[in-house]
Amino acid sequence: MDKTCRTTMATVSAAAMLAVVTGCSSASEGSGSGEVVVTCATCQESPTDPFLQYNYEAAQRFNEEFAGEYRIETIENPNAGSGDDRLQYYQRLALADDLPDLFQLNSGEIKAMQETGKLHDFAPSLEADSKWATSFHDQAFDALTGPEGQIWAIPQQRDAIGIYYNSELLEAAGYDEFPATWDELEDLAAELKQQDKIAIALDGDWATKLMWANLIGTQPGGAEFLSKTIVDLEDWGDEPAVVKATERLRDWHVQGYVNADAFSGDFQNASAPYLTEEAAIVPNGPWFVKTNLTAEAAPGLYEKTGYAPAPGWTAGGQGTVVVSGAGWVSSTTDEQELEAVEAFVKFMTSEDEVLTQAQATGANPPVQVDAAATEAADLEPLATELIEQATGLTYIYPHARVHGPAGLDTSWKNLWPAYVKGDMDTDEFLQRLTDDSASSAQ
Repeated sequence: MDKTCRTTMATVSAAAMLAVVTGCSSASEGSGSGEVVVTCATCQESPTDPFLQYNYEAAQRFNEEFAGEYRIETIENPNAGSGDDRLQYYQRLALADDLPDLFQLNSGEIKAMQETGKLHDFAPSLEADSKWATSFHDQAFDALTGPEGQIWAIPQQRDAIGIYYNSELLEAAGYDEFPATWDELEDLAAELKQQDKIAIALDGDWATKLMWANLIGTQPGGAEFLSKTIVDLEDWGDEPAVVKATERLRDWHVQGYVNADAFSGDFQNASAPYLTEEAAIVPNGPWFVKTNLTAEAAPGLYEKTGYAPAPGWTAGGQGTVVVSGAGWVSSTTDEQELEAVEAFVKFMTSEDEVLTQAQATGANPPVQVDAAATEAADLEPLATELIEQATGLTYIYPHARVHGPAGLDTSWKNLWPAYVKGDMDTDEFLQRLTDDSASSAQ
């Protein structure tokens, strides 16, 4: 959801790319039908991205329900999926005053885009509709809120992000359940290495920073850093929990517990060894089942797969990432179009739609849903089990990229390989990571 690690992007023709660059603004003017039309840049069909495909189908349902009153017009957008170019793409459109009426951003992108002054503040709409506002889970808007209480986005999902593991590979290494502590995880990794298996599949970006967040968040004070201090501290090396986590994560690479191509920045480099049963563990969100754990995976892999919270530094100290770090944003200032936008985001957060989305993508609802309706929807069991388990864990914390500076992703990918290879020490890495992440967000 951000980067909910949607690893594929919709393919568009050169003509479609030209069309979106030369005009994203609303089509409501001059429609002549009395129907208010708003443009959506993340509602296109996609055979490879279940989130985009769900958005497209939901937009068609919205258009049918509100025919003659409101209509969503789909823009073919080369940057609709999550990718490194998406923020710059929307920043260029903002400079040209040509943003679409509706699109999606993750929390880091929102931090950067709010500086353009082009994002609509949903706070008044939520204040005016208390029933809608209170339908969301607690903290659902934490990562989507501006410095003066603005609500820049309506969350699309709220997910517990855990660690997938191959139970058969664990059993072969002498473990009948997922390790409860980081020391036990390293013992498992050493045993798997002896069996010529990869313990932890990482990518140098999304998945790697997930494990960094887990290592930080399962320490006292870690959640505070990940949710607040990460944007205020001038040197992340001044936070002991961060130093401890960073060095432990580096050591996994040095000890040979991760895949050799763990610096690419491409999640496929993490998912591929897990899907071929070369790796025992890969961290990712609930959408992994729909996007990767498919028929192309090793036969029977789904049945062997478990989904666990992160181990703890001490027994009983387990934790998990819980995020609502991405959502629907709008750039329009037209009152009629804003009515249509509000109708759409309320439609998308209705009980029927959030359950439909959960079935289509594996992502969990940002709003509270009746337990009977949830049970009837027959949601992906791996994801729902972790959500239920999360309520009893010692530590709950966000992903580092949810509250971190918008430049964290790029800075991490640039600096992490050099740090792991010994070209800089921990102090230098964390200072440069702090500085570069902040400057890249400007």
